[in-house]
Amino acid sequence: MYLRTTKRKNKDGSTVEYYQLAHNERHPETGKPVAKIIHNFGRADQLDRQQLVRLCQSIARVCGLVFTDPLEQTITSTGIGFGDDLKIKQTLALGCPMVIEALWEKLGLRKTLQDIEKSAGAKIP
Repeated sequence: MYLRTTKRKNKDGSTVEYYQLAHNERHPETGKPVAKIIHNFGRADQLDRQQLVRLCQSIARVCGLVFTDPLEQTITSTGIGFGDDLKIKQTLALGCPMVIEALWEKLGLRKTLQDIEKSAGAKIP
């Protein structure tokens, strides 16, 4: 799954962008990947950004990750109690790969694909 953006040009020359949640499926006849829209979020300029932030937080919670909004101005206390002498030296943006890997493992996709591979008698690298 991925967040898809599409653009449309108006008669007056302005461009409007839309956000959609999508995933690819193979067309049954041609075998080519086709994007399937799961949810339309609407126009980017009219979108409630906080709804997307809440969705990200929800996905992160399920995957056991911590999501922080980079545009958030206020720093809130976590209540963990590390003390005042703790300093952060470096942070890494791991984001999508970690979420995808966690979902992959949680949904059991590796075993499913291995079973399909075994039943088809093919060896997928």
